Formats: sequence, C-alpha cells, structure tokens
Amino acid sequence: MKELRRLTADRPVAERTGIERAYEFARQAHAGVRRRSGEPYITHPVAVAVILAGLGMDTDSLMAGLLHDTVEDVEHVTFEAIEEQFGPDVRRIVEGETKVSKLSKQGSQAAEVSDAGRDLQAENLRQMLVAMTDDIRIIVVKLADRLHNMRTLGAMKPEKQVRIARETMEVFAPLAHRLGIGQIKWELEDLSFQYLYPTEYEFLRGRLRTKQEERQALIDRAVTQLNEALIDDLELPEWVLDIDIAGRSKHLWSIHTKMQREGKGLEQIFDLLAIRVILTPRDLVVPPGTDEKRRERAEETREKRICYHTVSIVHSIWTPLPGRFKDYIAVPKPNGYQSLHTTVISQSGQPIEVQIRSRRMHEVAEYGIAAHWMYKQGSQLAQKDRENWIAQLRELQNEINDASDYMDAVKSDILSQRVRVFTPKGLAISLPLGSTPVDFAYHIHSRIGETTVGARVNGSIVPLSHRLGNGDMVEIVTSKNGHPSKDWLNFTVTRSARTKIRHHFRTQERTEALKKGHDMLERHLRKRQLAVRQLMRTKLLEEAAQKLLGTRNPDDLYFALSAGKIMPATVGRVLSPSLAREQGVPSPRKAPAPRAPDTGGVYVEGFTTTTKLSNCCSPIRGDQIMGYLTRGRGVSVHRIDCPNMIRLLKDEPERCVAASWDAETPGSTLVDVDVTGPDRSGLLADVLGVLSAEKRSPLKVEARVGVDKVAHILLRLAVTGNADLASVRTALLRVDGVTDMVRLGRDGRARSGSGAKA
Repeated sequence: MKELRRLTADRPVAERTGIERAYEFARQAHAGVRRRSGEPYITHPVAVAVILAGLGMDTDSLMAGLLHDTVEDVEHVTFEAIEEQFGPDVRRIVEGETKVSKLSKQGSQAAEVSDAGRDLQAENLRQMLVAMTDDIRIIVVKLADRLHNMRTLGAMKPEKQVRIARETMEVFAPLAHRLGIGQIKWELEDLSFQYLYPTEYEFLRGRLRTKQEERQALIDRAVTQLNEALIDDLELPEWVLDIDIAGRSKHLWSIHTKMQREGKGLEQIFDLLAIRVILTPRDLVVPPGTDEKRRERAEETREKRICYHTVSIVHSIWTPLPGRFKDYIAVPKPNGYQSLHTTVISQSGQPIEVQIRSRRMHEVAEYGIAAHWMYKQGSQLAQKDRENWIAQLRELQNEINDASDYMDAVKSDILSQRVRVFTPKGLAISLPLGSTPVDFAYHIHSRIGETTVGARVNGSIVPLSHRLGNGDMVEIVTSKNGHPSKDWLNFTVTRSARTKIRHHFRTQERTEALKKGHDMLERHLRKRQLAVRQLMRTKLLEEAAQKLLGTRNPDDLYFALSAGKIMPATVGRVLSPSLAREQGVPSPRKAPAPRAPDTGGVYVEGFTTTTKLSNCCSPIRGDQIMGYLTRGRGVSVHRIDCPNMIRLLKDEPERCVAASWDAETPGSTLVDVDVTGPDRSGLLADVLGVLSAEKRSPLKVEARVGVDKVAHILLRLAVTGNADLASVRTALLRVDGVTDMVRLGRDGRARSGSGAKA
C-alpha cells in the first residue's frame, strides 16, 4: 500500500481517502486468498492500481482497479454494495470487468478442449470491446490487469502461458497501440515474445546484453552533447521552460519483427539506440479576450515550431542519414501519435535515432487515451480519432452477430497495422495494412467505389489490386458506366469494401430475379392474348400473392416465379378466372370441387386431366416430381431432376405445373434396376433367391457380363415407393459379390441427377 499511497500523494484528500477505502475493502474481500505464485491475492489489484496511477488515470479508475475482482471472487460482495460505497462510475467499470472476466475464465477452460471454447473466448473479447464503447476506462483497467498477469505469467502451466501470450499479442497489445498507450503496448509485446518465441527472445536478449555497457556509454555521451547544444542555442531557451533528454534501447519484439520484415541482421538495425527529446514550452502570452480554440491553435503551432527548430539543431551537430526522417507531427499516426524521428550518425560513428516532441505529444504517445484524464482534455485530433474508433466498434457490433466473425473484423479493420495514404487534395486516410485502391475508393464514398475503373498511385497507373504503402498519394479514376467486379473480393481487405461489393451483387441479383419473374408472367399472359396491363395491376398482383404465398407483396410473387416455386400458369389462373374456366378449373374465388387422384396416385395442381408417369425418368413414390401439360395427352409427370424436365422448365415454363403424390392412395410402380458385381458362378441364383425370400417376383430378368468381367443383372420390380426400393437394395447388397444396385430409366440408362443409386 505504501507504493500506491506514494503514487496518489498529489491527489486531493477526498480522492486519496476514497482510494484507501477501496484498498481496505479489497483487502478484506481477498483475505486468506493467494495467487498461483503463492503471493497474497491483494498484491494483484494493488499492482493494477499502481499501473493505472502511473498512467495518470482518474480516481474512479484506481478504485475500480483495486475492486475489479471482488464481486467475481467473493460471494457476499455485490455490484449494489460497490455502487453504494464508491459511486456509479466505479460500479460500471467493475461490472464491465467482471462480465468479461467470467467469460474469459469459461472460455480459457473450454478452449483447451473444444471449438466451442474458442467461440466463448471470442465472445469474451467481443463483450469487452462492447463494454468499452460505454466507458473507455473499462478497457484501460483491463489492459492494466492483463499487464500484471503477463508480468507474473511464469507461475502458469506452459500451455497456458502460450495461449495467454498469443491472445495478448493478437488482441491486447494492438488494442493498447490503437489507444496510443505505448508503454503498455511495448511491455506486453516483449512479455508475449518471451513465451511465444523463447529461443529467439533469449538470442536477442543475450546479444544486446553483451554490449549493454558500451551502448549505454554511447547514449550518455550523445545525450550530454545534445543537451549542451540545445542550451547554447540563442532562441530555444526563450521558448522552452524545460528540456528532458533521455536515451533508450529499442524493444526486443520491435527489433525481432524488423529483422524478420526486412531480412536484416542485428548489426543492420540502425535504431537500436535512441534519444528522446521532450520539450515543455513556456506559457503562451495571448491578448485578453482570446477564445479558447484560438489559444489552443496558437499553442499547437508554437509546439510544432519548437520541435522543427530542435531537429535543425540536431542536424547541425550530427550528420542525418538520408531517407530516415519521419514527420509524425504534420502527419500523425492513426492513434494520434505525434513526434519527429530522425536517424543521425554520432561522432562515434554509431547510428542513433532522435525523437523530438512536446510534453503534450509525449503524454499522448505514452499514455494515449489515458492522457485525457491526465490533462482533463486531450488534443482535438486524438479525441476525434477515439470517437471515430468507438463508432467503428459500435458499427461492427450492429452488423455482425457471430462473435468469431466480429473479432476477425476488429482484428483486420481496427487492430491491424495501418498505412496512411493521401487524397490528391492532401487529406490523410488511414487504412489497414495491405489495402488497395478499391479499399481506398470505398473508404472515401460508396459511389466512388462502385464506379471505380482505374487508379493512379504517386502519378502512375497501377492495377486495382496494387497494395498501398505509407505516404502514397492515391487518385481514383471513375466512370458513370463503371461497376464493381467479383474479382475485387479476391484482393480487397477492408470489411467495409467487401460488404459493399457483396451488397451490390445481391442487389443486382435481386433486380434480375424480379425482372425474370415479371417477364415470365407477362410472356404467359401475352401468349393467351390476355390484357396484360389490366391483369398485372398492383392490386390484382397483391391479391394473387396473398392467395398463393400468404403475403401481399408482388415482388415475392416475382421471386417465386423466378425461382420456379410457382408456375406462370398458376398465377395466370388466379389473375384471370376466365382463363381458369377455359382450362377446366373452377374459379379460385370459389371452393374447388373435390379432386380424385389418378391411378398413379398423383395430384396436379389446378387440373383434373389424366396423368402419366414418364418413361424417361420413371418416377416412383417419394421422388420429387413436376408435371408437363402436353397437347391432348394430359399431364406427363417427371422427376424434378429429369434432364427433359429441366429443358422444359427452360423452354416452356408456362406449361410446367406443380405435382405431388397422394399420400392416401396405395399402389405400386414398376421400376428397372441394374444389379452389378464381379462375375462368378451362382451369382444370378443368389440374387433371385434373395428376391424370393423377400417375397418379390421380378417381372423381367436379363443377365450379361461386360468385357471388364462385371456382371449386370437387369430386373423389373413392382415397388410402392423410394423406401420400398431402398429395402430391396439393402437386401441385395448382402449377396456375396454384389457391389451396387442402380435404378434405370425405361430407356435402360441410369437415372441422372441426385439419387441415381436406388
């Protein structure tokens, strides 16, 4: 508690008292409980609160950090008790933490054994991000909690170490980066690196440790030289109240990724050593009556001038490396980071990266969104970026229901590495790494994306699949006749672009289906010389849709026609009772007369004419069927997948009618089958013996042996339907040597389509 009290000593007495009450509450709640490492459990919430204090978070956040495990781990502690003693804000943060932690523990246990567990982990992270949209402090407390857990991860089992480290590297470190909390991001990455790639970690740490004293001496000499140059400058001391110069070594994970990305050895990394210059400007004197916004702009302008003046001093004492100057003040990173980076050659011949920023810029870089509570106001740029980011999370939450899909979208669209590109007018656009001109176009506006026909990057024509890089100037070429291509889905990376491309094609398919259904109905009515305009009025179509589909939307009628769910003739008879009378069908406005099924047990909707089972596909009871209205020979009934039926549906859809089997009509149907197997003596006798045992007498038997020595026994049997035929097949397959039984059409060919096997 001493360390916590020291870090909160500068807070008002009332706030300090609240933190001490929260500590005592947590200490009593966790009394007697120990962590896996053997330490008293209270050390964990205290460490979380210390991390939050180091970030400069507000008092409610510190109290929530101390209390974040009390409700979950202690039965008698409730959210109501937390609110009563510490206020609604503390309750909201603790409640958000508790919900996430419960899901996290369930998902962690289940993830080791099942895909469902991994889905639960995804739901855990989703809930955390959703909660964050209500109060950003929830995620800051969660990051502090994760950081301390990573610091003490050594007490866990190796498999849990790897799983937790991977989750930290994939979600929490990018989240800290997106929030701009650099110091947490770097430590989370290095701690995860230690468990995910222990060999590479130990190699780098050992290589850097061997030259630690030498590097520190180089940094100390460079810091002294730069400090003297800045103090001796004629202008800078008049503008700056304080100059803070510190040296550092590059973080291990950053070194590792750079070596992997650029294929370089450790000796080729130029920014292993770095000096950070933090400038605190003197108070700005402005005329009385100056409004707050104008004052802020003046302060930001002076900060920039001081930073640019300082980099000129750096370049005057050391030689800058060409191409190694990065201006993140003029073009901030997507998380609001602002600084000047330049790599120079020191007098000792070693490359050193020098970072220059104002005190405000430094706080944003180190503490990110936490700087909002440190200053009670952040830069408008960082605040706007945070609001846009939270809006993106809410948009994804509304659009995506599946937790795994949601997390994939967050990782790819929000937490991924970013590139910053520019419009021809100089507007900066932040996109995920790997984005293309098509992603850029849709980010600007959906209409621009849909009409894109080409792109120029830095003045040169490039393919639409070209990957954009940092600093690219992108110009989109559009045409009023342009339209998306399905090929774009193969290379676009942003969820927004892919969603809009898919929506375009769904809309196009919907329009085409509506037109197809409309044209089918219109063509049917015109062939019968009916008044098309009169019959296809909206009111009549609504009535027809109500009768046939149970809705009053004509579009549903057209969709059903396009999909083949209903026939144009059926709709025509509903629209025109006179047409129904011509075809011998009672008006649909009256109760239809009872219809008797034909001898084949087949109903044909709207007809009492005779039906005939077609020989081309020989349908049997249980098959999906459809009728074709012949000229003078009644209705011919086909299987739905019969090639002839498929052709008739395409060429003469108006003559195709719905048909179904009568469930109450008994009867049998003749079917031809081909029983096959390697030829052997007695095979035919065994097959006929099985049929006899099944009390079946084939009406036709033929046997032949092919050149491949495969016997074919052709049988004609009477069956009552698909189920009956399946039982015959099961019995015959038990015969020694029989490998298959295939159902044939009357032309002797195996049935096409699904179910070719009996």
